[in-house]
Formats: sequence, C-alpha cells, structure tokens
Amino acid sequence: MAIAAIIAVAALLIWGFGSIIARLAGAIAVFEGLLRIGVTGSTPAAYAILAAGLVIWMTGHWIWAFKHKAWRTQLALTAYSLPGIHHLAPIPTNHTTKQAQRTAVWPSNRTEMNR
Repeated sequence: MAIAAIIAVAALLIWGFGSIIARLAGAIAVFEGLLRIGVTGSTPAAYAILAAGLVIWMTGHWIWAFKHKAWRTQLALTAYSLPGIHHLAPIPTNHTTKQAQRTAVWPSNRTEMNR
C-alpha cells in the first residue's frame, strides 16, 4: 500500500513539475555535452551526455504539449515536425508529407508571357 502511495505522489509531481524540470535538466545536459566536446574533444561520454540531454529536453516538451495541447516554443514544434519524430508528437505538428510537397506547382514563364 505504501508503494502505491509513493507511485501516486511521484506521478502527481511528474505531472505537475515534470515538463519544467525535464526541459531545464535537458538544457543543462546539452550545454554540458557541448562544453565537454569543446574542452576535451570528441569522446563517447560527451556525445552520450549530449544525446541524453536532447532526449530529456524533448520529453519535457512532450509532457507540456500533452498537458496543454499546445507547443511551448517554436523550437519544440520544429523539432517534433521533423520526419520520423513527428510520429512521437502528442498533438499535431507542421510536418508535411512528401506527397503534399510534390503537388506544389510553380507557374512557368511561358504561361505568364502568354497573358
């Protein structure tokens, strides 16, 4: 019974403060990873910290978007609009399919000259 209460309190804290904490922790980890790459060079640990920071940061934005049904920043919307990642988004993004991109028609010069 005590374990269920601990899980319930943890879930409430994550729901209430998880997006802010995850975005802040992710930004700090990204900064640390970039700093390590700049100071110590390209090491696997530096890239692992950088990747973990990006995942934590994106998780924070995912929680925010799920709760508020809106993207917190334009950067988060752009990140979740990338091919492949848009499938993970909890709300619609700006992703356009290749089929929609191919249907765009540009006016030709001949058509404009004949007018």
